[in-house]
Amino acid sequence: MKKMTYPNTAQLRILKVALAFWVALVSHQAIAADFQVPDAALQQCLQELAHTNHWSQPSDFKKIDCHGLGIESAQGLVQFSQIEELSLYNNKLDRFDIDLSQFQSLKTLNLARNNLISVGIADAPILETVYLFSNRIDTLQLANLAELREIKTHNNKIESFHYSNAPKLKKIYIFNNKLKTIDIHNLPNLEYMDCRQNPMPNELYDEMDRMQGTTFLHDGNAEDW
Repeated sequence: MKKMTYPNTAQLRILKVALAFWVALVSHQAIAADFQVPDAALQQCLQELAHTNHWSQPSDFKKIDCHGLGIESAQGLVQFSQIEELSLYNNKLDRFDIDLSQFQSLKTLNLARNNLISVGIADAPILETVYLFSNRIDTLQLANLAELREIKTHNNKIESFHYSNAPKLKKIYIFNNKLKTIDIHNLPNLEYMDCRQNPMPNELYDEMDRMQGTTFLHDGNAEDW
């Protein structure tokens, strides 16, 4: 009778490593086949997030943080509409045309340090925080953001800023822009606004100084300098 032989300890270790590598490879390939977005850099980031967090489907994603990768387009992210946080900080986006009304769970949106020019943020029911600073924005519109608390949009080129239905907005950082005027009378919960380095008239500064319950940082009247 032929004597049976068994792998030794070293051989078993090699087999285990090989098996683990094969499982990881198959898993990674399976994840990669489950979603696609047009931008290659964004696709790569999403794949890495899926692999790191063991997410296999778009519906598994809790948040998307893709920073400093040269991303030029956010198209295709609607398939991740259940996320609570979307951060595409420090990329090369020149537009953001995603319908946020489909992102019913989104609380934080970070598009700072991109190449955005005209931005509209609207119809996000529980969005609380928006970061848009250090872009090239000249027109900013906010609408139907019932839970918005804070927006940082400083270091842009904003000449036009309009909002509607943002009743809980408390803090606005809009310094270093090109605003000549801003509506300060329809934000019932506003606590703080930094609007320095904008070409606003002295009359508007006087209105700010008379308003009770809100701290305004502005450049002040010329005679006060």
